[in-house]
Amino acid sequence: MSMKMHVAEGKPGQLATTHQHYFIERPCRILVIGQQLKAKTKYQCLLRHISVAGAMLDFNAAILLPKHFFLEIEGFKEEIGCSQVHREGTELGVRFNMLLSPDFLRRLIRIQFSSGGL
Repeated sequence: MSMKMHVAEGKPGQLATTHQHYFIERPCRILVIGQQLKAKTKYQCLLRHISVAGAMLDFNAAILLPKHFFLEIEGFKEEIGCSQVHREGTELGVRFNMLLSPDFLRRLIRIQFSSGGL
């Protein structure tokens, strides 16, 4: 599986930044926003791995997505703003619009571990 979303593009003259990623298999939803900022459509997908800067999802290759959308991970109420950066077949790489807090990742890893996923 590709790791393209875990390398942040630097500005010219700057080095690229890499982030530690975690293999997590967790159901999630993609929320496409319509007019007046109302959720237009929800799609089911599977989170495969995540870092503070981005994630790799399994998503239906036949469904077209806009460049920007929200990601909602099952078990969490947060909606994470995302930008699509990589798509090949069912593989969808996203970069988060803001870095996730380390606390959020710890909670996600703890939930995955307690459910027997790690």
